[in-house]
Amino acid sequence: MEHRITAFTDQHRARALRTPYHSLGDGREMLVPDWAQHRSVYRSSGRTLYLVETDSLAEARDDLERLGRAGWDVRVAEDPAAPSRARIAFTRKEFARAA
Repeated sequence: MEHRITAFTDQHRARALRTPYHSLGDGREMLVPDWAQHRSVYRSSGRTLYLVETDSLAEARDDLERLGRAGWDVRVAEDPAAPSRARIAFTRKEFARAA
């Protein structure tokens, strides 16, 4: 008989990765930061893309690094006309590799 034991931290991390906003929250509730002014979600072929537009890229930097460490592929496209503005895309890292 085979048993698989998953550490609580692994279970907690998998649950927190449902959305980037769950990853930023405390694991039970979502946190939508103030810098995420315009948010969109696109779904297709088992893949979900979260797109955020912000006017406060500097304010978002710490959260973006945290999301990267939490298993999200974070891509930032800065607006050349206004460096504080950017479009930010989030996908789960395992899906980003498969695409």
